[in-house]
Amino acid sequence: MKRRFYAPLGVFFALAVCALVVFGGSLFAQEASLLDDAMLSKQKEFTSLEEALKDPAKVYRLDLSHNGLAEFPMEIVKFTNLQSLNLSNNGIERVPAEIGGLAKLQKLNLSTNGLKKLPAEIASLKHLKMLDVSQNQFLTSELTKVKTALPQVAIND
Repeated sequence: MKRRFYAPLGVFFALAVCALVVFGGSLFAQEASLLDDAMLSKQKEFTSLEEALKDPAKVYRLDLSHNGLAEFPMEIVKFTNLQSLNLSNNGIERVPAEIGGLAKLQKLNLSTNGLKKLPAEIASLKHLKMLDVSQNQFLTSELTKVKTALPQVAIND
């Protein structure tokens, strides 16, 4: 009698382990690792915030340039796999501290906006390789702070 009770549990456990092995890769793929430049360039580039919000885990590249944005869209922080963000040629005057939560961000283009400073949290973007802040209203002292906080980053100012 005891064997009948434990046998279904053994089968259930074995099936659960198999499911984890077979489907585990796709289940955990949503928390992707950093992509190199070649792989990143092959990912779909979203140009609509609404489209990107349909499946935030699939957003690696987001280009909202030339959209007439007056503010940084806070929805962007939902894109946990975001690695390339282009917000150039808008009217953004402030970048929120929450940008520091985009842990996988490698490329950030904020050129041609109305920015005067960046939040200190920008320094927490450990994987950032490229930052474009050209054509903004930064003071020299502010650019010096950014360059000091991000010595590993190629900064276009």
